[in-house]
Amino acid sequence: MSYKVYLVPKSKLPNSLNAALNELRLSSKEFKIVLIKPNICGFYPPDLELLKALLDYMVKISSTIVIGETESTMYKPKERFQELGIVSLANAYSGKVKVVDLSEGDKVKVNVPNPRSVKTLRLPKLIFNADYLINLARIGNHPSTTITAALKNLFGLIAEKFKYFKYHPRGMNKVIADIAKVIKPNLNIVEVNDEVLISKDVLAVDIIATKMFGVDPFSVKHLRMVAEDREEPLENIVSKIEVLVF
Repeated sequence: MSYKVYLVPKSKLPNSLNAALNELRLSSKEFKIVLIKPNICGFYPPDLELLKALLDYMVKISSTIVIGETESTMYKPKERFQELGIVSLANAYSGKVKVVDLSEGDKVKVNVPNPRSVKTLRLPKLIFNADYLINLARIGNHPSTTITAALKNLFGLIAEKFKYFKYHPRGMNKVIADIAKVIKPNLNIVEVNDEVLISKDVLAVDIIATKMFGVDPFSVKHLRMVAEDREEPLENIVSKIEVLVF
């Protein structure tokens, strides 16, 4: 099994992004609900030009697109959506794109198989009701996990207040690995400086993003853990990744 990661220069948006998504055969799909999870309430929000290019593509094949986030210790989603210009961007799509505080609304309690740290997770029901989940991240440094990218971005889907204080003492690398067992994005997009990486595989995209960010992937504990939970050494997965430039 090989893993494909598509590299798209930001300077060539939106055409390069469209080409990569066409290569994934998304243009022939039809979705009722698409959930996009960007890092809104953290330190690394998305490039609005990238988000717009993604929305322009997905709105053609989706009935409804939800841009969703839960609150963090630092921020509340509704305020951040407004501050970052995402509300204005969403309003340009005639009601087809909504911004949603996923801290509100229905939740489900999900059991984590063979947990390292967390036995259950309280998650927004919309994650499982959506036809397609897009994980949109921007890589950055993180004191607890070395880097934060696509895998760490999924922590923002836990719908609990004060989750930093509840989960960080348990070991964030272990928590991230547990989340990866439960939340399976259909598409993962990671910004790395002036480049954009796209992959169906969340671990593969983080490995390449980490390399491009100047960090050794083998030094990132949660990457190793996620590979181990797939019952495959990280070294094997790294050797199977193919990077395609658009």
